[in-house]
Amino acid sequence: MNRHRIVCLLVLSFLNNPFAFPQAEEPEEQKVVSFSTEATLTSKFMWRGQRLTDGWCFQPSATVGAKGLSLNVWGNVDLQSVNEGDSLLLKENPLAIGSPSGLRGRMSEVDITASYAGEVSKVGFDVGMIAYLLPYTSESDPSTTELFGSVSLASVPLAPKLTLYADLDESRKYDGTGLYLELTAEHSFELTGSRLESIDLDARIGATNGGYASYWYEENLGAGFHDIGVGASAPIRLGRGWTSTLFVGYSRLLGKYRDNQYVNLPDWYLGTAGQPSAYADTVWGGITLSFDR
Repeated sequence: MNRHRIVCLLVLSFLNNPFAFPQAEEPEEQKVVSFSTEATLTSKFMWRGQRLTDGWCFQPSATVGAKGLSLNVWGNVDLQSVNEGDSLLLKENPLAIGSPSGLRGRMSEVDITASYAGEVSKVGFDVGMIAYLLPYTSESDPSTTELFGSVSLASVPLAPKLTLYADLDESRKYDGTGLYLELTAEHSFELTGSRLESIDLDARIGATNGGYASYWYEENLGAGFHDIGVGASAPIRLGRGWTSTLFVGYSRLLGKYRDNQYVNLPDWYLGTAGQPSAYADTVWGGITLSFDR
């Protein structure tokens, strides 16, 4: 076999090898059913400006969708001993026997969201229902359900989105239906030539009515602007449908709500927690591993 023939065979071998060179992606077929899953490691469990877990958490999620309909299941697992259940106490609690670890290692919350999304005249919309299941606090903080609806303008700068949430269950026991209104905006700086796809920035502001405030804080604080927040994330494409995303965020409770932020529970038992307002500003971050097909 002469030298020229050997060279030709080697070239053909490389061209037929899918791992030899980056391959141009073929156009994706229209998906009838989509599936995605995520696993997030975060330094705090934040929700609408409230620091629900003052420590590391693991948050898995899975979503299946078809023709605008979607069903998502999301959960939170505390990785540190900072929260209690009705009967799962922390060792710092004077009523505890032995050295219990509270909710550490347990699925403290499961949220199930069913929704429908679409677009009319370049205005996006999303409506649905969220069931918040709290298996270990059925007495002190029972499960509840919200309806929500949103409108968005993805084609205009900052892609504003306005969402209204209405609690159907627990808030009615306090001061009427709890309402939470959220306005968000976002912008992406697209990157090329690397696995880092973009730098994504977002901002949000939330407002509540009296029913929401009475339900969450068990005090008649009335309506008002509740919280603001900003964030940044960097998705890194891993290939074959996998993405890793680094994120960091800042959140601040506003006005009268600052004095009702949840404090670090072990420190509260020890008398070293300080004032609730000291916890009203939070910086957190983490990493998400996601798969989308």
